[in-house]
Amino acid sequence: MRGPLRVLADTGDGIPLFLAHAAGGTSEVYARLAERLAGSRPVHGFDRLTAPEDVKPRAADFAERIRATSPDGPWLLGGWSYGGLLAQEAARLLTRHGTVRALVLLDSVLPLPAPPGLTPVEEAHRRYADFATYIARTYGTQLSLPYEELARRDDAEQIALVMKLIEQAVDLPQAVLDHQRTSALDLRSGERHTPGPYTGRTLLYRATEPAPHTVRDARYERDDESLGWDAHCTDLTVTPLPGHHLSLLDPPVVDTLAELLTRDLPDA
Repeated sequence: MRGPLRVLADTGDGIPLFLAHAAGGTSEVYARLAERLAGSRPVHGFDRLTAPEDVKPRAADFAERIRATSPDGPWLLGGWSYGGLLAQEAARLLTRHGTVRALVLLDSVLPLPAPPGLTPVEEAHRRYADFATYIARTYGTQLSLPYEELARRDDAEQIALVMKLIEQAVDLPQAVLDHQRTSALDLRSGERHTPGPYTGRTLLYRATEPAPHTVRDARYERDDESLGWDAHCTDLTVTPLPGHHLSLLDPPVVDTLAELLTRDLPDA
């Protein structure tokens, strides 16, 4: 392991809650939620690793860190968005060693399959054309993407090339470019991942309003209540949240979420 989990809240006698990072970010996004749960249970965050990139080895690292922090369990695991994929896989691994009392999925969407029959060039166009349109609309700069060249590259090479072209076309802070790159890499790893079966108690808190995404991807435009998780989690409870995907961890929705978790999660 490369280091400890981030401590987000360290007071309370309840079962500790371990939250995995969303795409491209750190677990600091859970700070407001942890503040509202402080006093009831410890809350830990799992930050993004540069490597490995795929969900399964990342989740294995997450599970190792959890066992190092709380060797005997029981445990609570969760994650927002991409973090839900990591948490579900880590929960599957931890059930071999102890008891996961609940898996918490915060509007974690399993991407739909890619449209069948696309050529590599068509697939590259599907992935990046809307992003190029967003750059033109937002920054007034036409981003000409070489789709045939992108089609010859793997996921990481595609993303690196697109980020290089953006950097040449638009004057953006390096932190923004880095976040775009890491988010794209993580989302791609999530699209490569197929969750395994999980029979433990699973709580999905689902946003009920459409998100104001700047770039839309049809693979994430799901309208099924379970967001795809019913195919993999047999003991699934879905609870609606009054907000959109990007607002769940900010006031006022985070206050509602904290109240629901306080109600739904087991104590000591």
